[in-house]
Amino acid sequence: MKINAPKLPLAYQPVSQQDFADGEIYQAQFSGENLKLSTRTLFSACHFKNTTFEFTDGAVSEFTDCLFEKCDLSNLSLAKVGFYRCHFQSSKLLGTDFTGAHFQEVQFTENLLRYANFSGSTLKNVRFLENEATETFFTACTFKRVDMLHNQLNAANFWETDLSGIDFSSNHFETLELTPHLAKNIKINLSQSPFFTSLFGIEIV
Repeated sequence: MKINAPKLPLAYQPVSQQDFADGEIYQAQFSGENLKLSTRTLFSACHFKNTTFEFTDGAVSEFTDCLFEKCDLSNLSLAKVGFYRCHFQSSKLLGTDFTGAHFQEVQFTENLLRYANFSGSTLKNVRFLENEATETFFTACTFKRVDMLHNQLNAANFWETDLSGIDFSSNHFETLELTPHLAKNIKINLSQSPFFTSLFGIEIV
């Protein structure tokens, strides 16, 4: 599956306080900053590097063509936020709340996603690659072309999410939380088969 990378500018624009007051930030670069937001803001074509964030609820409405590199968004509420052509790279997303968010053309690579909550979200053309996603919640999500590759998924919760066609074979886990009748046509490897045979009440003699 091909995922379009963020469309970032060759040169970035300086950002003023007035830009934040206007609620739209375009082609900006943030590095090593603590970004505090309390007013509703849209970000487009921005590069965040080594950035920490403090958002009040509802402060961000959308990220488009944004790169998050070695950032810390732990324990933030990003519920119902839209992410389009974004890439999260080597960032800390410990306990981040993405409830009801919309992800399209998004990649998560080598992030700490433990306890993150994607419940009720829509994920379209999304790839999770080599993330630590132990006990992450994907409850009642809508998956449309989602790749799960080489992630740590132990005890991740996919309850009430249709997993048809998802390839789990390269991921690592001992147990998952999922709805059995929504786990048809998934792909697994031989070492994962004991969990799924027990899940479906299959006894091998």
